[in-house]
Amino acid sequence: MSVAVLVVAGVVSGWGAGEAAADPSSAGTLYVNHDGACSDTGTGSATLPFCTVQAAADVVSPGQTVRIEAPDELSYVESVTLTRSGTEDAPITFTGAAPFPGGSPTVLTPKGSAPALTLKSVHDVHIQSLGIGYPGTDAVAVTGSTGVTLDRLSFRRPVPSGGGTGTAVSVDGASSDVTVSRNWIPDGYAYGVRAQPGASKVTVTTDVVTTPRRGGIVLTGTSGAAVTSNTVAAPCAAGISLDGASSGTVENNVVASAPAKQSDSCPAPTAPLYSVSADSADQVTSDYNAAANGSGTAARPRPEYAWADTPYTTSVSLHDATGQGAHDIDGLNVPALTAPPEHSALIDSGDADAPGELTTDIDGAPVVDDPLVADTGTGTTGRPDRGAIERQDTLTVPGDDMPSPSRGVAPFVTSVRTDDATTSWGKPIATYAVDFGDGSAPVTQAPGAPITHTYTTPGVYAPVVTVTDADGSSRTVRPAAVDAGTTAAPATSLSGALATNTDGQVDAGDAVFTVPQPANAWEVAHRVLTFGDGDQENLADGTQKIEHQYPAAGSYTATLTQTDLLGRTTTAKVTVHAADAFLPVAARYDAERTIPAHGVLKLPAATVHADSDGVDAARLRVVASGAKASGTLTLYTDGTTRPGTSTVTFGAGRTVSNEATVKVTPTGAIDLYNSGSGPVTVNVATLGLQSHAQFGRTYRPAAPVRLLDTRSGTGGHTGAVAGGHSLTLTVAGTHGVPAQADAVVLNVVATTTKGSGSLTVSPEGTVNSGVSGPYWTTGQTASAQIVVPMVSSVSGKVVLRNNSKSSANLVADVVGWYGPTASGSTFQPVGPVRILNTRTGTGGKVAKLGAHATLKLKVTGAHGVPASGVNAVDLNLTVPSPTGSGYLVAYADGTTRPDVHSADYTSGRPAAGAALVKVGTDGEIDLYNAGATAVDVDTDLLGDYIPATVG
Repeated sequence: MSVAVLVVAGVVSGWGAGEAAADPSSAGTLYVNHDGACSDTGTGSATLPFCTVQAAADVVSPGQTVRIEAPDELSYVESVTLTRSGTEDAPITFTGAAPFPGGSPTVLTPKGSAPALTLKSVHDVHIQSLGIGYPGTDAVAVTGSTGVTLDRLSFRRPVPSGGGTGTAVSVDGASSDVTVSRNWIPDGYAYGVRAQPGASKVTVTTDVVTTPRRGGIVLTGTSGAAVTSNTVAAPCAAGISLDGASSGTVENNVVASAPAKQSDSCPAPTAPLYSVSADSADQVTSDYNAAANGSGTAARPRPEYAWADTPYTTSVSLHDATGQGAHDIDGLNVPALTAPPEHSALIDSGDADAPGELTTDIDGAPVVDDPLVADTGTGTTGRPDRGAIERQDTLTVPGDDMPSPSRGVAPFVTSVRTDDATTSWGKPIATYAVDFGDGSAPVTQAPGAPITHTYTTPGVYAPVVTVTDADGSSRTVRPAAVDAGTTAAPATSLSGALATNTDGQVDAGDAVFTVPQPANAWEVAHRVLTFGDGDQENLADGTQKIEHQYPAAGSYTATLTQTDLLGRTTTAKVTVHAADAFLPVAARYDAERTIPAHGVLKLPAATVHADSDGVDAARLRVVASGAKASGTLTLYTDGTTRPGTSTVTFGAGRTVSNEATVKVTPTGAIDLYNSGSGPVTVNVATLGLQSHAQFGRTYRPAAPVRLLDTRSGTGGHTGAVAGGHSLTLTVAGTHGVPAQADAVVLNVVATTTKGSGSLTVSPEGTVNSGVSGPYWTTGQTASAQIVVPMVSSVSGKVVLRNNSKSSANLVADVVGWYGPTASGSTFQPVGPVRILNTRTGTGGKVAKLGAHATLKLKVTGAHGVPASGVNAVDLNLTVPSPTGSGYLVAYADGTTRPDVHSADYTSGRPAAGAALVKVGTDGEIDLYNAGATAVDVDTDLLGDYIPATVG
């Protein structure tokens, strides 16, 4: 299968082919390179080049070349003025040749309103192979200069295309011996090339000018002009014009018109394609031109000529009246910006001896004879095509004339076939030339044996294959890159962290992955990051941070798969514990309902504030009162099967309370079941929410620290608190709790109670923003673990109010806190599920917990709780049928038992207590019975906490 020809040979080096100037010695070269270390006060060496073109222009001497490099492909934004000259034998040369074959030339973009380049009163200067940015005014200005060549300049189109201002190349009346050759001038300019009265010996040859607004090539009052082999496409005024008593020749040009309407940017769409004024007609000769303004004998949209100010619609009428244009062609409809199509009248029909005629076309391709077309031109050195682009022999290079193999581990040998390229003209192939792209010298040889090469150094290389026929026509193809890999595939690395905001809060379900740039990054073909939830992302080059929001809490394995250029694959994985962050809610009772015997109360998401993004669970305090019979309350997710767990245990006529975390997904609603044989009234308060899609607070479990004991004066309060009285306790900013804590977890105890009552815990300075509990009867010791949101507090203090009519001593311990810190732990709700029942053996023990005995309970590695990394669990402890009084203590296994009441029980009165408990390093907690009698214990698991990391 053949490979399509990609590039005409002359374009291969970015205007660097064809009649390039001889490469000067390094001593004769000044370098300009703004990419990296450079200095405008140095010598312009290759190792320390000038930073600006102007710096080189200020010191260049005869015979030197200024090489302007831009490996970063960024323009030089400056308006350069050259005032230094060369000599006839040692001209000054400025070149912006492309840094690699096929690349674009360096671009000089004007700064301000001045031209990009001004040649001021200079002589013997060559400017070649530069890109010129659009200035909005004149782009290159030649003033008072002689012996100037402007060759292979590529002018840039304005973006967006403007109405047409300025001149691409302007020559003033004091200049002479100026050559403007092989330049591409796009639309956007008023004039392509313009010479002012007084200029002399101006040669404009082999240029392409597209859509000039006021004139393509306009020479006014210019003597000795030569306008040769140019292509002017779709001019909005005259394509080529000589006036003001100009003299010279106009030959081998093509002007192609296009229908256009008159406008401010196209003032004269009906102007002649060629125009020679009356004061110039006797001093100008014109022949071998083409007017491509239509097809056949159809009506022409505009005159082809105006000679001595008289319009002529055809070349025949021009010749009959003036004797000019004897060999002109008209009535053509040809593409103006590509080579003439095969068998076109433009082929081999020019005058080879026309003044200014070059031996190569605008792309550096040679003038060649097309054997499929009869020669109708004249001259002694060949038969050029008309216009700026020469028709070439079409060479076909088969697909296997490429480096093969094209990939391997360096060093490896590759080869290129040289025996099967063909030409459309039947010409013999003269040479194959292969540049293997690794800095080695190109290899050129006659067809026959393959060209072999060894790639010794790992890298990605861009080979270039050029095939040339016997007449010099050539085609260049650029095969796919050659990949010389390292011995081992590049290593893959992946890390991650949970997303945080500027306040330090964490979005516990939003992971930010870091994919670092690997060693030998050039060797990586592509990378794909799969998030473990069905989504994936294809990654671009370079170090990246990729953020991903997980749809639900859970453990996910994110996998980075990296494939290198040789097809070798490596992977890196991290585990993401997408979990929940805590959103504290100002605590107030949101719902009061009576639940009938064995009835279910449904609490909608809005009632418990669970109707926002990603909320998976709610932390609630439930107060049960007015019961007619004993029973339990079970909190569970609406729409799921009721679990065999309990949240609150109540008796007839008693008021009790407890806290619990309950999952709300997928509906957001919560069910509350009454197991009693009579109705019970409940009050429900939301203390906080757990969300995987909002920025919230993380939890820091702590070894219990005593803040208050009115029996001993700990905390600054000594003596029982009288009924109806309060005390204020500083929590945030002390005992390891930071001042910015948004919620604290307290264990509070009322003891030596003189009458029945309850305790209310509130942030200082708030109104109706507190929760009650525990409740007690006369002489009873009662405890509760309470999450106290501090969102409404500015002091970091809480208020404990004794709602009894009688006194009670109060004890408070801090067991943890929530705050805006990424170093805390995030929550993953489970169940609820019963993990211990000493009556049935659930949890591994079928016996009561003895007096002053300790039970070890494994809480990790089951029921959705990770086997490692867990530092706290959310539990509910129940003593279902005590025969004595006492309390349970829950604490981390392997640590000293604290004096904390996790659940107080009284003989004949079942008790329940919430417990956020630290977990031992072995994944176990200890349950200690501080009572004098053995008791059964139920333990329900509600969730777990793990550090907020990805790893």
